[in-house]
Amino acid sequence: MRLVAHISDAHFGAHNATIAAHLLEELNTHYDLITISGDLTQRGRVEQFQAARMWLDQLERPYLVVPGNHDVPLYDVVTRFLAPRDRYLQFIHDDLEPCFVDDELAICGIDTTKTLTIRHGRVTHEQIARVAERLTDHAQQWKIVVAHHPFFVPEGFEHERVDGAEASLPILEDAGVDLILTGHLHVQTIAGRNEHHTIIAAQAGTCMSTRLRGEAQSYNQLRFESNQLTILQRIWDGGRFVDGASKCYRRNGYGEHIVKVAETPAPAELQPP
Repeated sequence: MRLVAHISDAHFGAHNATIAAHLLEELNTHYDLITISGDLTQRGRVEQFQAARMWLDQLERPYLVVPGNHDVPLYDVVTRFLAPRDRYLQFIHDDLEPCFVDDELAICGIDTTKTLTIRHGRVTHEQIARVAERLTDHAQQWKIVVAHHPFFVPEGFEHERVDGAEASLPILEDAGVDLILTGHLHVQTIAGRNEHHTIIAAQAGTCMSTRLRGEAQSYNQLRFESNQLTILQRIWDGGRFVDGASKCYRRNGYGEHIVKVAETPAPAELQPP
């Protein structure tokens, strides 16, 4: 069994310090691994990367992290166009496509950021081909991709889907990818599946940012038990993180259907207005 936290969109520089402290304690107490799907900073400024680095240094568990569009400097135009990811590489991680593999999990990260746009992301054929190659030999593990921009989006967010998703999904399906973890939207859409029900897409909200879209800060707890995955939202209620909605899936085998076996809504007081 593995207990994995999926956090996203911390936005250091526009974050809630109280939530940051509570989240750190919770992650260090309960989880085997933390996945972080981008936007560690608000505007990619040096002091914001330093704050993010200080917080990451307090994690006592292994973590896998990828950049988001806010980690590319916005107002420093020279850095944005000539060295857009240098600060991320200096302060956060020197690998834009990190991987983690153990007996149960095989996880690959993808950098979906673009230099020429403020919000939107892109994934290339070359990136997806590298991920597919790295995951191919791990048939028994849960195969997971971590990116900032979503490959699947809820209704009303179609313009936020990562460029290249349409061409990438068949390659990921052929590679046997089970799960894609993303952020960016700051909404609590917990999970959905691709057309063939072979890939789960889990969307994390913002874990500690003050930049809200009508919903509280949250993150996802992923519990892997053999061929079963439970995704549980942990939602900030103003004083602590509490259980929200959950979905449970069963994987029948490599590249086969993933079946939803249970679903629990969030308590009424935690549901978005």
